[in-house]
Amino acid sequence: MENRVDDLTHVDRRIVSSSLAIRALRDSRYHNTAYAIAELIDNSIEAQADRIELLCLERYEQATVRASRRAEAIAVFDDGDGMDWDTLWDALRYGEGTRHESPRGIGKYGMGLPASSMSQCTRVDVWTWQEGIETAWHSYIDYEEIASGNEFVPRPNQEEIDETWLEAVDPHLRESRSGTLVVWKNLDKVRWRAETIIEHTARQIGRIHRNWIAAGRVEIRAKSFLRNQAGDPPVNRVFLPNDPLYLMVPSSTPAPWNERPMFRPYGDEQHIPISYGGKEETVSIRYSIATPDALRLTESGGAAGSTDHGRHARHNIGVSVVREGREIVLDNSFMREGGSGTNPENRWWGCEVSFGNGLDELFGVDHSKQMVSHFSQAARDLSGDDRPRQRILDEMRVDDDKIYEIVANIRNTTAAMLDEIKRMFAQRRTQQNLTQEDSPEKAAARTATEADENAVERGEETQSAMSLERSQTPSEEQVSGLTSAFVEAGQDENEARKAAEVIVEEGLAYIFTPEQLDGFQMFSVRNVKGHYQIRLNTDHRIYGLIRFLEDSMPDTADPDSPHYQAIVAIRLLLLSWAKMETDIEARAERARVQEIARDWGRQVDKALHQLREWDD
Repeated sequence: MENRVDDLTHVDRRIVSSSLAIRALRDSRYHNTAYAIAELIDNSIEAQADRIELLCLERYEQATVRASRRAEAIAVFDDGDGMDWDTLWDALRYGEGTRHESPRGIGKYGMGLPASSMSQCTRVDVWTWQEGIETAWHSYIDYEEIASGNEFVPRPNQEEIDETWLEAVDPHLRESRSGTLVVWKNLDKVRWRAETIIEHTARQIGRIHRNWIAAGRVEIRAKSFLRNQAGDPPVNRVFLPNDPLYLMVPSSTPAPWNERPMFRPYGDEQHIPISYGGKEETVSIRYSIATPDALRLTESGGAAGSTDHGRHARHNIGVSVVREGREIVLDNSFMREGGSGTNPENRWWGCEVSFGNGLDELFGVDHSKQMVSHFSQAARDLSGDDRPRQRILDEMRVDDDKIYEIVANIRNTTAAMLDEIKRMFAQRRTQQNLTQEDSPEKAAARTATEADENAVERGEETQSAMSLERSQTPSEEQVSGLTSAFVEAGQDENEARKAAEVIVEEGLAYIFTPEQLDGFQMFSVRNVKGHYQIRLNTDHRIYGLIRFLEDSMPDTADPDSPHYQAIVAIRLLLLSWAKMETDIEARAERARVQEIARDWGRQVDKALHQLREWDD
C-alpha cells in the first residue's frame, strides 16, 4: 500500500491542466472579433500610441464556384512605448499584464493580450521595440504547443518582422523609435471576411474608444490587402467617433449629421458621489434626445428610421456604460415598450453612464471588459416596472444601494424621453399629413367637410354654429388661430403656419393634432376659429393602430387601396363622433356624451389590447 502511495505522489496534481486550461480560455467568448481587437487597441492606447493601424492580410479561398477573399492574418501595429524583453515575456502570460493595477488604467486583470488573441486564433506573435524597429524583441503563444504540454512562454529573442507588415503600414510607424506589432495567425475562430472585420470594427472601435479618437489623442486606421498588394491596400480607412449620444462632431454618422449633432442634450449632466472601498468615487450620467430635424419624415412619407442616419442609430440602441473613458457595453436592458426591434422610438434617445475603475466591483465589470453584470441585473429588475424603487426592492428582498438608485434614475428619464419622442414623431407626421396632398388624414378631413356641406345643401341638416363661425372669420385670423393650436401641441412655428395656411386655403373644417391626454380618452375636441380640432391621445391604442397602419402603408398605395381606405375610415369614425359631440348645445347632454366617449375609449383600448399590443 505504501508503495502505491509513493507512486501516486509523483502524479501531476496541479489544480489546472495546462492543455485543458488553454482550451477553456479559448472559449472565453468575446462578443465578436471587433471586441477582441478592442483589447489590443486598449493596450496600444495605454502605451501612449499616437497612431494605431489594424491590418488584415487576405487570401483567395475557393469556397464555392467563385473564389472569395478571406482573412489570413490580422495585425495591430502601433507607435506606443513598446516593451523591453522581460515585460514582453510577462505580457504573454495570463494575468501578468503590467498596467492592471494602475489607479486610472483601462486594463482589468492583465489578460487582454493572450485572452483576446487565443479567442480568435491558435497563434499570436508579438514584436516590440523601444530603440528602433531593428531592435525588436519577439515572442509568441502557440495553442498547439501548449496543448501538447509546453506551458511556458518562449523566451523573447530578436527576430525580424515579416516584410508584408512593414510594407503595409504607414512609414511613420515603421520609423517610430518605439512600438508594438501583434499578429494573429491561424484564424480558426474568425468567421468574417476582411471587409466585414473592418466594417464591424470601425463601428465598434469607433464607439468603444470614441473619447480618445474625438480628443485627437489617437488615430486609428484599418487596411486590408492581399500579400502582393501590401504597399497599395485597396481598403484604407480612418476610424471616426461613433457616439451613441450623437453629440460628437465630426463623427461616423451619415451626412449631414457627421458635421453637426443629430441629438441635443436632455437635461443637465448628473454627478453622483459614491463612497466605495474606502474611496470617494463619482458616477456621471448624461442623456440626449433626437433633434426634431433628425425625426423628419422622408419626402415619400417614410419613417425617419428608414433613412441612412436612422439605420445608423439602429446599431447604437441602449445605455452606454463607460469605464475610464472606454465603453464597456451598450446595455439594452432599458428597452421598453416593445424593445429595440419593434419600437423604433428606442433608437432616438441616448444615455451614458461613466465611472472610474474603482467602481468595477459595484458595477460588476468582467475580466474581458464586455459586461457590467450588477448594473445590467438591476436594470432588468427595475426597467419594466414603474413603481417606486424602494417598493420593488422590498418586494424582491434586496437591499437598496447606489446601483439601484442610478438605474431608477435612468428608468424614469428614459421613459420621459420616450414620451417626448412619441410627441415629436406625432407632430412630424401631422405636419407632413396636412401638407401632403394625398395623405389619408387630409382625405378624411376633406371627405367629412364635403359631407357636411352636401348635407346642408340637401336640406338634411342646418348650418352648424361652428360652420357659421368659420365662414364669418377672416382667413388670416383663422390661420393665426390654427397656427397657435399647432404650436401649443408642440409643433415648429414655421411649419405649423404652413399647415394652417393649407387648411384655410382648402376650406377644411377638421384638423387632427396628436397630444398626450389623461385616462382612456381616445380624443378630445375643441373649437379653433370654427374648425374642429380633434386631439388624438398618443397614449391610447387607437393612436398606435393609426400610426402602425400609416407607417406600414406602401409608398405605392393609391386612394382606392384597402390599406389607404382603412386609415381614412378610422379617422372618419373619430371625427364624426367629435362633430356630433361638439354640435350638442345643451351642456348636460354634451357632458353625458363625453362620458360615453370615455367608456367607448376604454372598450376600444381593451379590444385592441386583445387583438395586438400596438404600443408595446
